[in-house]
Amino acid sequence: MLDEKTRTAKVRLEFPNPGNLLKPEMYADVEIKGNFGKGLVIPESAVMSTGERMMVFVAKGQNQFVPREITTGLKVKGLYEVQEGLSPGEQVVIEANFMLDSESKLQAAVSKSDSVVHRHGQEK
Repeated sequence: MLDEKTRTAKVRLEFPNPGNLLKPEMYADVEIKGNFGKGLVIPESAVMSTGERMMVFVAKGQNQFVPREITTGLKVKGLYEVQEGLSPGEQVVIEANFMLDSESKLQAAVSKSDSVVHRHGQEK
């Protein structure tokens, strides 16, 4: 069980200890290696979390980018596994995506205000 306060867990490992160099209650750094198979991964910097969804900006050419929701899996060494939402070969923004996010929010707000103004114009 993971301790919520320290975000640590106790584990028990058994392995040879020639020369008895390791003693009880000693601390050690352990690296566990495994084969996770093949899959699609993207840098952590490409992923924007909204709190409820994971988003990336996908390049559409001619300096156009569209936000896309993805489903992520494992995160290892700064890379996210992508389970759904992207295809191999698609390009995603890995730097300054916060600027694109701000721009898309601004465009959505302007579009919304244009429709409000337009509706008021039609009502007269």
